[in-house]
Amino acid sequence: MKVNERYKQTAIEARWAIWLTVFYAIGWCVCAYLPQSSTMGALGFPLWFELSCIYLPIAFVIITYLVVKKIYKNISLDKEKH
Repeated sequence: MKVNERYKQTAIEARWAIWLTVFYAIGWCVCAYLPQSSTMGALGFPLWFELSCIYLPIAFVIITYLVVKKIYKNISLDKEKH
């Protein structure tokens, strides 16, 4: 893999990491503050807690696993010999 291709790939991976972080923060805020605080969830916790602290992290572990499998590539970071 050429140096330019490595830079392109690392830039793509960095963008994906940033967007996943932004979407997780937005998702956490929506899940934590949108439901009414008196509503109980399926596990017996308040719904906002279940959504933001149980279901959302599980969903993002799966999403991150899929992104790593599909987008990220195993590349050598050593200097190439000419």
